Amino acid sequence: MMRKFTHIDNLIAKTNETLNILFNIKSSGREYPAKNIVQNELINSEKDHVTNLMRVNHSGEVAAQGLYIGHALLAKTNEQKTMMLNMASEEKDHLEWCDQRIKELKGNTSIFNPIWFTGSVAIGMLSSMSKDKNALGFIEETEKQVAEHLELHINKIPEEDNKTYSILMKMKSDEIQHGETAHISGATELPNNLKNIMKFTASIMKFVSFRM
Repeated sequence: MMRKFTHIDNLIAKTNETLNILFNIKSSGREYPAKNIVQNELINSEKDHVTNLMRVNHSGEVAAQGLYIGHALLAKTNEQKTMMLNMASEEKDHLEWCDQRIKELKGNTSIFNPIWFTGSVAIGMLSSMSKDKNALGFIEETEKQVAEHLELHINKIPEEDNKTYSILMKMKSDEIQHGETAHISGATELPNNLKNIMKFTASIMKFVSFRM
């Protein structure tokens, strides 16, 4: 069973790489927020805790990138496609920052990331098939929920972990900006039942990614 999962996992990972190549998704090259920050060494229990939190954030960025690529695949206008791919590029910045921080802590990213990515591409495509304003409303609500989630994690990290703090604060700022961009572009508010479904599915990803 594990061998079979490995083959599937590799196949989905190849899909991720292919979509990134097709859309030329690259990070915007912004500097790592924690680059010049010096802090005291965390104790092992703190390292483990922060690693688990950052693994969740890394998976969230994998999903966000998939969501934007899915939207871009079926974008109705070049303007909307460009906006989605620009956001995907910034999400790749976040992805790299989370990955670097996890490596600094000697941790690992989630083995389920290919699944989160592929599922998010599908969700993005489905959302993009609806009216433009509804699709943008989905983006706005996603970014709002991510920003709220990041705020929770900011409050959960050790007080002395200035590196992780700087990363999460910058990510939160970008997510708020993405939501505002969608709002300015004409996003309509989603119904509460859909918002709740989004929160429920996100909670599954968070629960799993925190552990593996």
